[in-house]
Amino acid sequence: MTIELRGWTAGPGSARSPETSWRECLSRALASACIAAACMLIAACEEQRADARSQSAVTTRGRELIEQYGCGSCHTIPHVDAARGTVGPPLSGIATRTYIAGVLPNTSDNMVAWIRAPQKIDPRTAMPAVGATDEEARAIAAYLYTLK
Repeated sequence: MTIELRGWTAGPGSARSPETSWRECLSRALASACIAAACMLIAACEEQRADARSQSAVTTRGRELIEQYGCGSCHTIPHVDAARGTVGPPLSGIATRTYIAGVLPNTSDNMVAWIRAPQKIDPRTAMPAVGATDEEARAIAAYLYTLK
């Protein structure tokens, strides 16, 4: 006796039974789900790598701008060539400090404002406005926030 059910054949000499086909379908569905999950993971990792490369480029630009503007003549700054100044505070650990210049909460917007126009925030500061654009100040701040 041979039984056919929705395209499956069961009976003597039949290679596939409904149970086998059900297991095959489940195995294929699980394999497909695993492959889809792996693809999504790979895509997410690639996106993170792209973000990291972009962030790395910004922080590298920030370090270059710190050198260009001569910030190291007043500050000691880790990983910046010849940044051994002692007029201003050392900038190691600036990312973990509570305040910028002792007066501003340490946020990226406040850091950018301080870099662009320090004397607007504290008229008695010795830090000069170096003429950094908003984009440049953001890159400098991005580098400073790597100094933990």
